[in-house]
Amino acid sequence: MVKGLIVGVPLLAVAGLLFPILLTVNLYLDAESKKGWFSVYILRTIKIYGGYASLYGEGIAFHLTKNKAALLPFKDMASAPKKFEITRGFYIAAYSHVLEIGAENYEASVYVAAMLARFCSDVFGLWLYSRKRCQSFKGDVVVRSGQNCFKASMRVVLLFNLAILMLASVKIFLSKILGKISENERKSEQKSE
Repeated sequence: MVKGLIVGVPLLAVAGLLFPILLTVNLYLDAESKKGWFSVYILRTIKIYGGYASLYGEGIAFHLTKNKAALLPFKDMASAPKKFEITRGFYIAAYSHVLEIGAENYEASVYVAAMLARFCSDVFGLWLYSRKRCQSFKGDVVVRSGQNCFKASMRVVLLFNLAILMLASVKIFLSKILGKISENERKSEQKSE
């Protein structure tokens, strides 16, 4: 029995590192209230995080708890993708969205906008299939006749494994250490001059 445990535990650890894990991200945006709600689930059932975001004068406020919000200024958004290098280890397994659009007085323009949204959705789906190896894509557009609205809901299912996530984390950690070392060397060279 002990022999089986000695072999089984390392085998489970290796399987846990290599076995793909599903991460589901749900987003809901409402232009009228200028808010967006988000939730993140692991294995589609275990909620990791959720909250909402709202616009403020200089950027977006992510409300993480009742009393805590993280502010992301618009000027910092250009450099934001570089900070999330770890996302390269994630693969998009499935993507779906629903856009709801409508205008009270301009019905013809709503249908044109719906047509353009549908076309852009299809082009985005082709890009996901060809470049990101997405296995499932679904995009819908709902027209609300005689009603002002712009809402969007989105679901993204990402696949990753812990081994790739750990390698990406180590890479980021080492690059930060090397950056600090080179910064300290520059400071010591400036002091010696």
